[in-house]
Amino acid sequence: MKSRISVHLCIASLFVVISLSNCATERLDDFSRYNFLLKDTLSIFLLDIEKEGYCFCIPVQYIGDYQISGFEFDYGNILIGDYNILLKRNEVVIVVYLNEKAIKNGSTAGEFNLVYQEEKGRVLVSKLADPLAMKNESDNLTNHYYILIAKYLTDDEMESIINEYEKGNVNSRMSVWYDMSIDNEEQNGCGILDDFELYSGLALDLALFPPNLDFFKARYLQN
Repeated sequence: MKSRISVHLCIASLFVVISLSNCATERLDDFSRYNFLLKDTLSIFLLDIEKEGYCFCIPVQYIGDYQISGFEFDYGNILIGDYNILLKRNEVVIVVYLNEKAIKNGSTAGEFNLVYQEEKGRVLVSKLADPLAMKNESDNLTNHYYILIAKYLTDDEMESIINEYEKGNVNSRMSVWYDMSIDNEEQNGCGILDDFELYSGLALDLALFPPNLDFFKARYLQN
C-alpha cells in the first residue's frame, strides 16, 4: 500500500497574423485586469513571472534532519470552478532548493542552493544525492527543502479561468502526487490536497506570511 507523507510546515499557489495576435494580447490584458489571487490557501499561488508568463506555483516544504535524495513528480490537477487543469510531468517545471543551515523552527537562515531542476520531463540539474555537510547537534541547525512545482498557463487556460470566474464558479481545489527517497528509503504516494477560492482583489499581505515562507516570498512575491 502506498504511504502518504504529510508536508512539514505546509501552511500544511501566457494567424491572419495581426488580428489573432491582438486577440492574444487582449486575453493577457483581461487576465491582468482581474488581478486574480487565491484565497484561503498558502499551498498554491497564482504568479505573474516576468518574461515567462502566468503560472500556478505550489511550494512544498520539508524541514528535518534527513536528506531527500530523490524526487519524481507523478501527476496532479488544479480545479478552478468546473475547469480542470491536469498537471502532467511533461508540462510542469520543478525546482528544488536546499538550505543545509536552516534553524529548526523554520526561520530563515543560511543560503538556499539549487539542487534539482526539471523542465517538462527533462532533468537539467540533479544534485539531491550529493553528500551533505555534518552538523553539530548544539548548532540547532537542520535541512530545509523547497520543492517548487509550477504549471505555466496557455492563453486557452487563462481564458477558461476568466470564464469560470465570470460565471461565479470560484470554489477550487488542487492536488499533487509524487514519489521521494528520504535517507535512501523510498516514500511513494506522497501528496498534497487543498481547497481554495479564486478571487479578484487586493494584493496579498506579505507581512502576515509565516517565517518559513520567507525564501518563497522574497524570490517570487516581492518582484
